[in-house]
Amino acid sequence: MHKEGTQFEKIGGVTLDYTLYPGEDFYSDGDIENELLSIVQTTPPEDFEKVIRDRLEWPVLYHLSSIRGNIVDWIPFTGTEKVLEIGAGPGAITATLASRVKEVTCVDLSKTRSLINAFRNKEHDNITIKVGNFEDIEPHLATDYDYVFLIGVFEYAKSYFKVGEDAFAKELKYVRRHLKEEGRLVLAIENRLGLKYFAGSTEDHTGRFFDGVEGYRREGKEEQAAAETFSEPMLKKLLSENGFAEHTFYYPYPDYKFMSTLFSGRRPPEESELNENLRNFDHDRLLLFDEKKAFGALIRDGLFSTFANSFLVVTGKELPVIYCKYSNDRAPAYRIRTRILREEDEWMVEKTPLHKDAASHIGKLPVAYGKLRERYEDGDLTIAPCYAEGDSVLFPYVKGLTLESLLDEALNDGDEGRFFALLDQYRTRCGFREEMPIADYDMTFSNIVVEGDTWQAIDYEWARDKALPAREMLIRAVQVFFLEDPERRSRLLSLTPVERLYAELKVTADEWMKYAAIEKAFQDEITMGMMSLGELRAAFGKKVITPPEIAAEKAARNGGQKEKAENLATVQVYFDTGNGYNEKESYLVDEPYQGEGMIAFSVEVKEDVKKLRIDPALCPCLVMLHDARVNGVSNAHLLKALTHNGKNGIGGSILFTTSDPNMEWDMGKVRRKTGIRTGELRLSCVIQMSGLPASMAESIKGKR
Repeated sequence: MHKEGTQFEKIGGVTLDYTLYPGEDFYSDGDIENELLSIVQTTPPEDFEKVIRDRLEWPVLYHLSSIRGNIVDWIPFTGTEKVLEIGAGPGAITATLASRVKEVTCVDLSKTRSLINAFRNKEHDNITIKVGNFEDIEPHLATDYDYVFLIGVFEYAKSYFKVGEDAFAKELKYVRRHLKEEGRLVLAIENRLGLKYFAGSTEDHTGRFFDGVEGYRREGKEEQAAAETFSEPMLKKLLSENGFAEHTFYYPYPDYKFMSTLFSGRRPPEESELNENLRNFDHDRLLLFDEKKAFGALIRDGLFSTFANSFLVVTGKELPVIYCKYSNDRAPAYRIRTRILREEDEWMVEKTPLHKDAASHIGKLPVAYGKLRERYEDGDLTIAPCYAEGDSVLFPYVKGLTLESLLDEALNDGDEGRFFALLDQYRTRCGFREEMPIADYDMTFSNIVVEGDTWQAIDYEWARDKALPAREMLIRAVQVFFLEDPERRSRLLSLTPVERLYAELKVTADEWMKYAAIEKAFQDEITMGMMSLGELRAAFGKKVITPPEIAAEKAARNGGQKEKAENLATVQVYFDTGNGYNEKESYLVDEPYQGEGMIAFSVEVKEDVKKLRIDPALCPCLVMLHDARVNGVSNAHLLKALTHNGKNGIGGSILFTTSDPNMEWDMGKVRRKTGIRTGELRLSCVIQMSGLPASMAESIKGKR
């Protein structure tokens, strides 16, 4: 360990250099940093996800999640690179870089953060961390780096440069002299004009509404913003004026912190791809308009890049990657990365395992292609070919619009006839030779590209060696279509009654719910306990607040369904202290249902409470209890002690056909099972819920 007066410390294979450390950390997030240090000293990186689920705290998620590394993982490194990471912090990005390049030099002004970085990455022997202020360390850095990384750092330039010339220009000039001739700067930063800021998210660095949109204008010079971000034109101008005239802009979505998809000017998003807009982990936010619809309008007008939430800029010659999508909120055996690569005029799609356990999953694709090609050989569906290359599998890029986008267009145009005609085509084309013992279970609308009269399946990751009826394929595809964006179901039902949907799909209401539960079980199999970012956001309990006037106006636009919407968004908690359940000993939960049907809330249960009841809604519904904790600790006994007036479904779902659904706990039993005999308990829940039309509920009730 480091001793005062020594200049170097070795932790595992990592070297810490304190030569220019001033002896004091001038930047800190407080006590949480000491907690993070304790975690990385005692917990291997493969267990970080469990820590995140258990703690449910923003700093723990932000600094420990492996998803943070997506922002640099997509770069086509050769493994020979020498890179510099400025502002490395606790090492979320360092971990990914160290596994992909030859040598990583980190600079950070915090000793505590650098120790976190070193302990979490101690298995690597190619990391050196220089602790101290960048301006002091800069003259001593090498001048032949292949890459310099500024990930979420550039906006703070004014805070770590001494008074003098423009801090942003100064940093770019400093960076330039440490790159080799063909070296690249990689810069990730929020867009000052990101759409989320107009829609009601607070500015990421200051926590103020509209702070960046208003240009960080403050009262008096003494009050300055902690960080400043830029619009796309201003950032391009700044780069060009300071030695980086050649550069490429990418657009991480939903933002660079937890990027799931990387778009570019050559491969911008389709309207149907932008469904992950609620990501307020650290602050409550307003919801002033539907960001998906707004993004759709901006895409149609060619303005997506102006209002993208984040930028990722790579200077120098353009890289061959023009798109990247991550599936790393799955169990390790199914985590993959999908990139679109451009070499001159040829585009290819590459699928690569993100974990060694996923290699066999990817490796099955060429075999599945051969079987599916044989099945559809004389039909009206083409299967995109693939072949193995190293650990990856390559496909030709298929041009056209996804079937998902065409269905969205039909709904947005109010053309239910075209919508159902496309479903009928799907049934005929994708259901061809349904009796053959090979089927793509995941032949969803987003995995089919349409160009003219040609339909092509572009992904068959979940092909199975068994027959699957066309009817079941279509039912699942529609359910996934609705799950990915619940507004789609609302738009369809504003055009036609739900009974027509079931008639077109040849499914009863009871069967529809059965297939929904099967889908939940399938998703549980893929994730194996992993919480998606959407679930984590809901579990953190940060509110998404729609002003009442906007909510009322929206309800009026949707056919005057305000009362129904209020019923769906009403959670009521009842306490039985010996007098039975009554309104005096109850309250309504403040948090409304948020994106993806999720709500997270906590209930303080006093010692005299004999029974606890939670009513998730005032209408028939399907409920999934994703997480239940006692005093912050996940507890299986809490799930076992639950009783309800619904019907148990597959995968832990509960189907309520009554307008008075309720879930009940005997608190005496809970206390005995948990071993917490006395004192107040804190019960925390994460619930996902979707409402049922009354006609469906009555139909199901009649068959019970």
